[in-house]
Amino acid sequence: MDRSSSLSQHKFIKGKFITPFNNSLMMELGKENSWFHGRLPEYIWLALILRYYGRVEGLLKCRSVLQILRKAVPNFYSPKLSRILALECITQQRIYTDFNKYVDVASLSALTVIFTHSQYPTFATAFLTSLSPEERIEKINDVIAETSDHKSELATDIRFLVLYFHLLSGKFHMQKETLELLLEYPTLSHKDEKMRMIRPMVRAMEIATPDEIDPINEQYLFTFWDGVSRMSDCNLFYIDMGSDSPDTKEYMKYAKAQLQYYTELFQAACPLDNKMLVLLGIATYSYKRICEVVEHNLFNTIAGRSVVRVLIENYIMMKYLIKHESEHEDIWIEYQYYGIGQYKLISERYRESKKDMPNSHVMYDYMDALVGEYKNKEFIDMDTSYFDKMNVREKAINVGEKELFGLYYDYDSAFEHGLWGAIRESSLIKCNTPSHQYHCVPDIENNQKLKSIWFDCMEAMNNILKVLNNVYGLPEHLLNKDIDNG
Repeated sequence: MDRSSSLSQHKFIKGKFITPFNNSLMMELGKENSWFHGRLPEYIWLALILRYYGRVEGLLKCRSVLQILRKAVPNFYSPKLSRILALECITQQRIYTDFNKYVDVASLSALTVIFTHSQYPTFATAFLTSLSPEERIEKINDVIAETSDHKSELATDIRFLVLYFHLLSGKFHMQKETLELLLEYPTLSHKDEKMRMIRPMVRAMEIATPDEIDPINEQYLFTFWDGVSRMSDCNLFYIDMGSDSPDTKEYMKYAKAQLQYYTELFQAACPLDNKMLVLLGIATYSYKRICEVVEHNLFNTIAGRSVVRVLIENYIMMKYLIKHESEHEDIWIEYQYYGIGQYKLISERYRESKKDMPNSHVMYDYMDALVGEYKNKEFIDMDTSYFDKMNVREKAINVGEKELFGLYYDYDSAFEHGLWGAIRESSLIKCNTPSHQYHCVPDIENNQKLKSIWFDCMEAMNNILKVLNNVYGLPEHLLNKDIDNG
């Protein structure tokens, strides 16, 4: 089985994980060089012959026509259709006449729906049949679907034929042992044990064709994809990860009871304890975010992923503050005024802008009042760096939560920042039409539902509650071991 390279096999260079393949090339493979977009359209005529006759007979037929092509145009390095179509009409006529001695006109007739008589009269005249445009485009779509994966059996057969033509050109050389293996390819079934070694070799050698010898014809690629896509309708599908809303009552009651206990303890025993105020404030903020998920049914939404992200960040921050408490004069006060300083910066920007924004969701005057709640704002600095000079990832590593950060926080941050992976997963629906290159369509009907965040919310909130329990304890009757482990 062909396997993708693992993360550990990638090279980490200047903040970027480079794939083993791109690292060996020292460059990324462009779209025009890719199998599906750039090379398949050039060799689709071979795919149509193979599919028309079947693999065994098709390979023999293709080898015959490739020998004809090689004899007619000795300077060709590869059997690209764009190069054939660019030949003089008289040369094309001679080649197509010779082709038809070995392959039926019907085998290539589907391509006349793209390469029509108005622009490609020689090709269209040679291969036009009575097939309707719908039938022709269906044949092309079927072939594209079967060969879209560059490792598929049909795609690998095509790539073998391309290598075969390279050999005929006399410009492609290899070791004798490799050549002997390669020449066995058409005689072996794809299930033959030897093919486990030969198939990857074929793909690796075919992709290594240098552009300076065989340049890309971007106009041809545009003509092909534009022509075939215009004649096909989108076939949209989406994965609905949504399910019935989970039963949240028992958990919300459990979480609220613990926070109520800690709140009453704070009010009765230590109302001026800044440490408890900060830890309870973070935990309560986290609880209110979960309340929003439940009250507004955000389980399968983009907004819900923002909640998971902040719960994880809150948990990491609580652990970080507790771990480094002894290293600061009062880390709890520092944490409070770091956040208030951010509010001061925003309110000061508003004051200096002199704009009137009565309908803004930001209550600038109220923010200004909060800034000066306990201390004259003239004595409050505004720190624009990370709290304690560490970003969230560094704090996560510092408190032993690197895996939590890597598996959850980075993912949910993609939704928070509108990165393309998150946009693709949540807001675009896949088109299953091969001729549309499996493109995406905006999900303006909001059909795409994401997987529920509820169980991640519970786990993150449980971690936050455990931090409070470790610091302040909790009566036995408020513990629910099933939920704690859930």
